[in-house]
Amino acid sequence: MKELRIIRISLAVLFFLGSAAYLAIGFSVRHALKFVELFQIIPSAITFSLGSIIVWFVITLFIGRFYCATVCPVGTLQDIMSKGRKLIKPLNKPFSYRPGSKMRYYILGAYIFCIIAGVAAVPFWIEPWSIFRNICGDIHPSAEKFEWIRAGVGVASGIVAGVVSFILLLVVALLTGRGFCTDICPVGTALGCLSTYTLYHIEIDPDKCINCMRCEDICPSQCIKVSTRHVDNSRCIRCLDCCHVCPNDAIRLQANRNKRINPLMNPT
Repeated sequence: MKELRIIRISLAVLFFLGSAAYLAIGFSVRHALKFVELFQIIPSAITFSLGSIIVWFVITLFIGRFYCATVCPVGTLQDIMSKGRKLIKPLNKPFSYRPGSKMRYYILGAYIFCIIAGVAAVPFWIEPWSIFRNICGDIHPSAEKFEWIRAGVGVASGIVAGVVSFILLLVVALLTGRGFCTDICPVGTALGCLSTYTLYHIEIDPDKCINCMRCEDICPSQCIKVSTRHVDNSRCIRCLDCCHVCPNDAIRLQANRNKRINPLMNPT
């Protein structure tokens, strides 16, 4: 599990820095860093790159929302932003479980409708690759002006979108960690629907759990509820931080469902 987490963090750093350079620096590096866009789900879908889409479909069914914890630059940006919680006294406290919002499904439905109807405004504001493109465009507007024009907006509108998106992401990250990924992002919601049927999932072993709360305290998706040994795998981004901090190896990414060894502890 430790090795998988190291791989996850290494991929997240690679794709975040690669995406930032690809979008912010511009044409001088785009040929060398083209792979970062090819691995993104929505750009691949737009260009009909079925290979990338099928790969992520299989990976998600196998291990869950690994895309959100590795390749998506907006996800990594939120992880960086949420570190600022320690600098703000009212926010310097552990995360805690909160139920998933049904609003995410309505947002996904609206997103799909807009894609089919050819309405670019909604995807422009809530699709993660577009958001990161707008944010990086504020650093080097000339590198993204053609993409903004193709989306039906001007350079000034693109710059404003980048500033607003950055501020909103910062607020959401400080307040909720990965709240954008779990409650708003249509890509995350779609992957979450697949994660319900994934082969490997995060499970809490009721016989090993000592109620230390470390996994719930650190979960940026706020999808772990220790008191009921519940993990909402549809919102879990597979960061594996919970597995890393558990002192008793009680929470793991595994294929089987846990059952109590002691039958007296099983519910009747």
